[in-house]
Amino acid sequence: MALPGVSTSPLRSGYDTIIIGAGVQGVAIAYELAKRGHSDVLVLDRSWPGGGASGRNGELIRSAFGSREWCELFELSRRKWLGLSQELDMNVLFNRSGYAVLASTEQQWDQCRADHRFQHGLGIRTELLDEREARRALPAANPDLVRGAVLQEQAGFAHHDSVVAAYLENAARLGVQIVAGEQVVELLRDGDAVIGVRTARGQEVRASTVVNAAGGQALEINAMAGLRMPLVAARLEMLVTQPVRPFLKPGVAALELLGYCHQTGRGEFVGGTELARVDESTSLNGTWTVLQDMASKFVRLFPMLAGVRLLRHWAGTVSQTPDLAPVLGPVPEVPGLVLSVGWVYGFMGAPGAAELLARHIVSGDTDPRMAPFGIERTRSGAWIREGSLVVDMDLAEETA
Repeated sequence: MALPGVSTSPLRSGYDTIIIGAGVQGVAIAYELAKRGHSDVLVLDRSWPGGGASGRNGELIRSAFGSREWCELFELSRRKWLGLSQELDMNVLFNRSGYAVLASTEQQWDQCRADHRFQHGLGIRTELLDEREARRALPAANPDLVRGAVLQEQAGFAHHDSVVAAYLENAARLGVQIVAGEQVVELLRDGDAVIGVRTARGQEVRASTVVNAAGGQALEINAMAGLRMPLVAARLEMLVTQPVRPFLKPGVAALELLGYCHQTGRGEFVGGTELARVDESTSLNGTWTVLQDMASKFVRLFPMLAGVRLLRHWAGTVSQTPDLAPVLGPVPEVPGLVLSVGWVYGFMGAPGAAELLARHIVSGDTDPRMAPFGIERTRSGAWIREGSLVVDMDLAEETA
């Protein structure tokens, strides 16, 4: 039986737009296009909607970053998150519990103070918590790891499955055709231009615009267009514990531990950590190495988690650029191809990015908030420096 919003109708020979990938990026772009009257859209997914990283992520949402590019794009998303349940008429379970970027060292504390000043200069409301205030906000945290924090109160987390379902059903309601279990094996070309796709079943489907929103499989789609760029497929892993008493209100990005986490309304602790290397893989299998890393770091951060049992441990794959920022927009030398790839914070950024990409597809204009994330920076090496991410940026850039 098909999922709500998933079409069982046969593919037509042509559409205005084909979106490859029915993760949160793909279905959000489809919805934003249909909302603008551009509903002749086909979304194709090799598995099922949300079956990749969109249903396997940390669910966290913030716009308090340290660079203008990240702040402006993700602030648009954060504001859309605030009203997303009302707009989609479905509860996406957005919890405005707040989001704290936690400093554990003097260097990280200096960075937090600089980020806080910068954010206020852009009109993004955050609160700088000194050591005592941060311990009060995170009473269960190991005091040795609490030097201070930047807290964004109007941030938090949402439920990834609810979000994908809401976008999926609303896009379908507006006329978008979303098809699961349909793999793209070739991009149709007319000279340099992309003019459609061929599926694994041999059907050719034409379109004026083809969007690569294929997540961890984005490299395969790029290769079909002959497009080379510094992009790798990487595996991220998460864990969920059994419910425990409430101990954590805001979501947390722990800079020292390269970890991020939150506690659900049911009491489960949800979190993930990064290793000091990029885990280049397209496998969805969890690993003992990362599970051990997550468990040891989170028990160090919240000692009361020692002995708590795991409910689930999973992996998801993303496409990743050297600066961990997405690549959004057209490819000048490949007319008809639009990119939404390189997403590591894709769940968080989906509402805003989808709006800007839909505007571009409909009008051809590029919003100033999207422009810095174009493909040009991957060729010039003008990487976006963002210091508040829970990853070693020097190591990330070495993959270029």
